[in-house]
Amino acid sequence: MRRLRTRLLSASAAVVAAASLGVTTAGPALADYPDPDYVQHDVDNMARAQGRQTTQATDPEYGEAFVFAGADTFLSDLGQTVNDARAGRVYTGGGRYIPGGSAGDPRYYYDVQSTEVSFVSRTGAKLTGHVWGGTAAVRGEGLDRRPGVVITSGSIQGYEAMYFWAARELARRGYIVLTWDVQGQGRSEGVGHAPASTTPTFAGVPFQQEANFVDGTVDALEFMLSTPSSEYLPSARLGQTNPWTPEAREAQKAMSDGKEELDWVNPFWAQLDRDTIGLAGHSLGGSSVSIVQQCSDLGDLWDPAVAGQAVVPECGGTAYPIRAVVGWDGLSATRGARPIVPLVPGMTQQADGYFFNVQPAFTAPNPRGHLGVHDRWVQAGQDTYSFSVRGGTHLEWTDLPYALPATSYGTSMATAYTAAWMDRFLWPTADVRDQALDFLLGAPATTDCDSPVAGTNMSMRYDGALSLTTGVVDGQSVRVTSESLRTFGEGNPWAAVGEWAAGNAECA
Repeated sequence: MRRLRTRLLSASAAVVAAASLGVTTAGPALADYPDPDYVQHDVDNMARAQGRQTTQATDPEYGEAFVFAGADTFLSDLGQTVNDARAGRVYTGGGRYIPGGSAGDPRYYYDVQSTEVSFVSRTGAKLTGHVWGGTAAVRGEGLDRRPGVVITSGSIQGYEAMYFWAARELARRGYIVLTWDVQGQGRSEGVGHAPASTTPTFAGVPFQQEANFVDGTVDALEFMLSTPSSEYLPSARLGQTNPWTPEAREAQKAMSDGKEELDWVNPFWAQLDRDTIGLAGHSLGGSSVSIVQQCSDLGDLWDPAVAGQAVVPECGGTAYPIRAVVGWDGLSATRGARPIVPLVPGMTQQADGYFFNVQPAFTAPNPRGHLGVHDRWVQAGQDTYSFSVRGGTHLEWTDLPYALPATSYGTSMATAYTAAWMDRFLWPTADVRDQALDFLLGAPATTDCDSPVAGTNMSMRYDGALSLTTGVVDGQSVRVTSESLRTFGEGNPWAAVGEWAAGNAECA
């Protein structure tokens, strides 16, 4: 087997490295680092967390691609900013004004097989996005309709191109995918407007608020499901007056004509299976899709006897054909004091404890510290799958040029597991569903150190878990469960969480 990473430091070298990071390794500090094997693991984790930046910085082809993609996005964004000023649009997203700030992975910038769209949110802000139509799909031939996936970005200036990795793979597999920028982020507008008005309002300001992500996800769902006979209209929460009537839409069309591009119909509506939609989101987007999955028409929350519409006002009284959800660092089990009700199968992918910063972790955490969401989904009787990326940071799920740390394998890992989850619960044919189940059950035991999906890339600090329905026997569901995903599967060679010495020796 070829090694994927640089050889792990020896225990003595790890102690030296820890000292160079400001960690005292003698005297009283040994109470923090009592085990040299844990010190070695912790230093290796920190090294892994810098892997993507190191790879990008040492790849001349990446640098060349960034120069052209950065210039292209900057000039394109500048042109739209100037043009749309005629319609009163005010763009505040930081990525617009930094060369490369909305490029994502520049190596694939000119390989984007998608259609750009723009639609208004319920605040009246212009949201930009792309619909990926699966035109180069490797499967799905003969299908009249294809499942859809809506992807919601993270906060703190997250933008849709960061998540094109997921859109590309899902479109390749035949899905119709919508990526979009939340109000005030990426290429979307930062302020609101009343219908057919060029005057900015403070609706949706400031951008860093949960409503822009939750309500925006519902609006994105509405746009995804739009057709020529049922054109897009922004939604509204229960108890709120919706200014976006059909008449307001026509007035907005008349005002925008000749000034700006706005779409009112999903350009791939004819290919979309409007009964089968998945959701994925990162960070605050992950929390948002956790909330919005409660709008699924599979649940009983819409039974007036359980006051469902009062429980989920964000749904606006509308049930949507949501069939699966994936949270990238990650799904949520509660919203404030209110429990989230899992209505569809949920996968949660998490980091190894780092946010944007990479620093020593002097003591090992609770191995079950990342399984609260998993337990919530199990209690609800829903299929669920949870893992944490070894050495992973909050940026594992973003294609972000140069800035901020992440591992070299996290995005590839997320791509494979996300696509398998959608295949298992969205794809219409049994063979693909069965293949996805086989992958989900078998991938952790993958022995190839070069494979990003192998269990060696799952956290040594936090346990993962699964609970999957594999079939029905005599009318009863057959379920496979595991509370230790890192060692799950026949022939699995990887160390259990907390077995520092064995984990350090993996792939050495």
